[in-house]
Amino acid sequence: MPSRTAKAAPPRDVAAETVIVAESDILARMVLAEYLRECGYEVVEAATSDDVLAVLRSGRSIEVVLLDAQISGGVAGFTLARQIRESFPGTEIVLTFGIAKAAQKAGEICDDGPLERPYHPQEIVKRIKRLRQSRTQKP
Repeated sequence: MPSRTAKAAPPRDVAAETVIVAESDILARMVLAEYLRECGYEVVEAATSDDVLAVLRSGRSIEVVLLDAQISGGVAGFTLARQIRESFPGTEIVLTFGIAKAAQKAGEICDDGPLERPYHPQEIVKRIKRLRQSRTQKP
């Protein structure tokens, strides 16, 4: 990820969509959450899979879950992604990973394929926009 001093200016042309940033690594989560907020997204941070499920079950409208495939908690990342897809069909999922085997599994769950680390916050914003556009264009 880019350093705080060298980060690119975020695009500001998004509606106030809500994104869960589900990442066990607190530094990675904070940097990405800050960037997405600067881009105009509402962000809920989650450190564990249990946190993600609590937010989703709260009834809050969540458009996208940015999910670390190796997130800690009671439910493994891929299982959580499948649960979200089945139980919250209006919520898009962007899986991130750091291991090649995880990438293959992520490709089976995500429409746009997995996002390999290290990734840049700008790529996350592009993915979210593509997912939302494809959802609005489906019949």
